[in-house]
Amino acid sequence: MKWLIIGISGPTCSGKTSVAKKVHENIKGSILINQDAYFLTEDDPRHVLIPELNHFNWEILSSLDMSKMYSDIKNIIETSNEDIRNGESDEKLKFLIIEGFLLYNYKPIADLCDKKYFIDIDKKVCWDRRKNRVYNPPDVPGYFDKVVWPEYLRHKQEISSNKNLNETTTFLDGTKPINELSDEVIDEIKHCLN
Repeated sequence: MKWLIIGISGPTCSGKTSVAKKVHENIKGSILINQDAYFLTEDDPRHVLIPELNHFNWEILSSLDMSKMYSDIKNIIETSNEDIRNGESDEKLKFLIIEGFLLYNYKPIADLCDKKYFIDIDKKVCWDRRKNRVYNPPDVPGYFDKVVWPEYLRHKQEISSNKNLNETTTFLDGTKPINELSDEVIDEIKHCLN
């Protein structure tokens, strides 16, 4: 059995979660994993405090349990492969969609992705969308300008400066409508399968 693993990434409020859900809805039998489910709890000692804001930095890999996310992904793949060996499934191709803002900055997960998409937006669009969202814990004043956007630029630079990642990632314009973006991803996946 073969897995096609699709990564959908980008900055906060870029539309990646909405696109991933639409792709998931349109690919029968696909599995969707959301990186946000792996944020550490607020009381976890691994968090990095930003002293001048008295707020944790939620925009870095250490704010997430990435080894657990990777383990869960591997478990899904291996369990499904075991089902095939036991004759419990006759599907030849399975689809796993992984969505999150730091997928490609964690090499073990980036290496699993057969198709990589990165939805990009500029700072103004990002802020216009983010300022209306409610987070738990809530953003403190100055968090976007001092942490969110600079961390995003750093993460994007890591991807751009990695030749392999840059060449294997499809960059999408996050100002396009969600349906248009999800159609681009779905059409490309269908094209690859033909």
